[in-house]
Amino acid sequence: MYDDAMDDLPFESQPDLIGDKLVGGLLSHSLDYCFVLEDEDGICGYAVGTVDVTPYLNKCKHSWIPFMQEKYSKPQGDKELSAAEKIMLSFHEEQEILPDTFLANFPSLIKVDIHKKVTDPSVAKGMMACLLSSLKANGSRGAFCEVRPDDKRILDFYSKLGCFEIAKMEGFPKDIIILGRSL
Repeated sequence: MYDDAMDDLPFESQPDLIGDKLVGGLLSHSLDYCFVLEDEDGICGYAVGTVDVTPYLNKCKHSWIPFMQEKYSKPQGDKELSAAEKIMLSFHEEQEILPDTFLANFPSLIKVDIHKKVTDPSVAKGMMACLLSSLKANGSRGAFCEVRPDDKRILDFYSKLGCFEIAKMEGFPKDIIILGRSL
């Protein structure tokens, strides 16, 4: 899903970094809820999730995060960090936890993205339906996703799917938008 049009390739020296950050933990610890969209050029979309984010985060904390900390050394904080270094640093920082009152209604974490070359909106809706149906069939009451406020493309993407609302609650991390949906 990486933007092919970018002239500056901040992740060229770390080609796995984006994937490790966005979906690596889910691919390692929640493979039952992974759907991939492929065309003649290769992978052009994904829908991944976990039915219950709390045990998933515990697994990540004890196995995935230490592996990432070993793979990506902590950047020195005495200089302006590049985009890649900021992501590497995130593996070394304590992660904020969502309030239990929210997770009681929205226990499932999802991440969906489709490359911009896929113009048929029914493809994204179909992938989302497969993921959400799978989560619901396995006991989930609701799903949520996290989006950076400055990521207009992903915010527009979820908005076009028309099934998520911005969740507001005391205790949410300030640097992300939480979108939730009951199942």
